[in-house]
Amino acid sequence: MHRKILAFAGVLFCLWGCYCIMFAFTNYQAEQSQKDWPVTEATVFLVERRKESSGIRHRSTRVVYDITYEYQVEGVWYTGEDTGLISKMEIGEPLSIKYDPQAPENSTTILAPQPEVLMMNLAGGVFFLLIGIWMIVFPPGRKRKDTPDYSIG
Repeated sequence: MHRKILAFAGVLFCLWGCYCIMFAFTNYQAEQSQKDWPVTEATVFLVERRKESSGIRHRSTRVVYDITYEYQVEGVWYTGEDTGLISKMEIGEPLSIKYDPQAPENSTTILAPQPEVLMMNLAGGVFFLLIGIWMIVFPPGRKRKDTPDYSIG
């Protein structure tokens, strides 16, 4: 029964690893498609502070900031958001953003593709995938085959 639970956990690890890999490629592809978007200046008009917990029993917490910004394209005002920032921004602070020229209401604060983030997400995905495969194929507590003892005496 113990090995079945580990195998099930291994499948979950494999699924999470596949998700991380897919997430990495999808985000990087989106960043690549935004390379030609025009850059403009936005202004921060709302800053919300919140705590994020991580770890078992939420042992570590950190303060992050969610910002809302506004920007103008051809005389029309739009708003955008960026969440989970670790550095605080002030209301009224300028911010460089990119927007979709076909749909100016879509914007991002990511100004260039980030290959280092792609690599970190891929590494994490591969790690979970390998751990999952290991848990399925070589679960701890696995029975070993006894080899016959042919010695005389």
